Amino acid sequence: MMYDAVIIGAGPGGYVCAIEISKLGGKVCIVEKNGFGGTCTQRGCIPTKYLHSVGDFVRKASISKSYGIDSKIDLDYKILKSKMFTTVGKLASGIQLLLKDNGVEIVEGEAEIIAPNKVKVGSKILETKNVVIATGSTPVPISGYDFKEKILSTDTFWSIEELPKSIAVIGGGYSGCEFASILNVLGCKVWLIEMEEALMPGNPPEIGKTLEKYMRIDGITVLTNSRVEKITDEGILVNGQNIDVEKILVCVGRKPNISSDEMKKLGIEFSGKGIDVNKKMLTSISNIYAIGDITGKYQLAHVASKQGEVAAHNITGHDSEMDYSVIPFCVFTFPEVSFVGDCSGKSGEFPLRANAKANCLEDTRGFIKVFEKNGICVGAIIIGTRASELIGEATIAIESQLKIEKFLEVIHAHPTLSEAFTEAVRDINGQSIHLPSRTKS
Repeated sequence: MMYDAVIIGAGPGGYVCAIEISKLGGKVCIVEKNGFGGTCTQRGCIPTKYLHSVGDFVRKASISKSYGIDSKIDLDYKILKSKMFTTVGKLASGIQLLLKDNGVEIVEGEAEIIAPNKVKVGSKILETKNVVIATGSTPVPISGYDFKEKILSTDTFWSIEELPKSIAVIGGGYSGCEFASILNVLGCKVWLIEMEEALMPGNPPEIGKTLEKYMRIDGITVLTNSRVEKITDEGILVNGQNIDVEKILVCVGRKPNISSDEMKKLGIEFSGKGIDVNKKMLTSISNIYAIGDITGKYQLAHVASKQGEVAAHNITGHDSEMDYSVIPFCVFTFPEVSFVGDCSGKSGEFPLRANAKANCLEDTRGFIKVFEKNGICVGAIIIGTRASELIGEATIAIESQLKIEKFLEVIHAHPTLSEAFTEAVRDINGQSIHLPSRTKS
């Protein structure tokens, strides 16, 4: 049988690509060796966000007495872990069911591209017009220290049966900040170590600065401008100070799952960052595509899914190109962080402490900030409760190049957190109704 495409990897990029090709009339086969949904479903996005939701419950329960509710928090991590991975299994099974329902042939095993139009899985040879590489990425260790019982990666973290009493998180990027914040709420003593001057390096500076402030208030020991000098059985040496911890979690990035020999044999151009692709997601070989973490563009599940759609459209003759200009970023900390677009220049800001719904939720930390250029919404930063849900409105406004005056015509329901968008937009010109002045949070 000749397929229109064989896709290697059933993560957020691969399975979306497969289903889209099928919906567009193509014959497609997908190969997976480590579980449907990839790292995101099995060891990344889903389990961490499940922990975040539990952390939110614990955080609220810890202040329940102020609501007149007398409760005692007693977290059994074994029960939590079992329930969490039941959800992971349910979502993975759902992905497999969707693939089957859309007529995608599933082959389980390890794939090898033996020619531009042939993929080998075990003893089976799959012939195809196109190949899509969607093999994801793997956590990067600290030089000289392999992952083992004490030193965990974001993948191996899920093997532990009990939460540690203390943990050092190395790396203050997205995943490091998430783990530090979540584990702190769940009762761990947390040290967060970042070698740059601020958390979340490479992003709008106020994000890292604000997040660090809240983390310190919540009891996390944040060490910026700090390097790990040594790891021992007792703990970790940072800036000449020995920190005694039960576990060490390394969050210093991920490397693409590339077989250098295979790429060289096929003539596919690549680097340490990933496989080189153009806007159509094509590699240097005219019928081989690459999507997701393997490209090194953005290691985000929703970016991988969009890349999968773009590849699917090009494979089936529907011209499409990837646009990276309006990508929402979400960090599931306490409070949550999200941002999208161009976060520079003229802006308006509204603190959640002045929002009625945030006050009802007893969660008023943070703000919504909207950026404009030439009267058009171009960027937004949200720090606060449910920021990951709120960023969708900003993303649509920016993608649509919505004018500020049109934004102000929108009626938001009351009381909702989304009302803060209108106030932030009004604040661009100092016209916020619910602020006495242009006071910033």
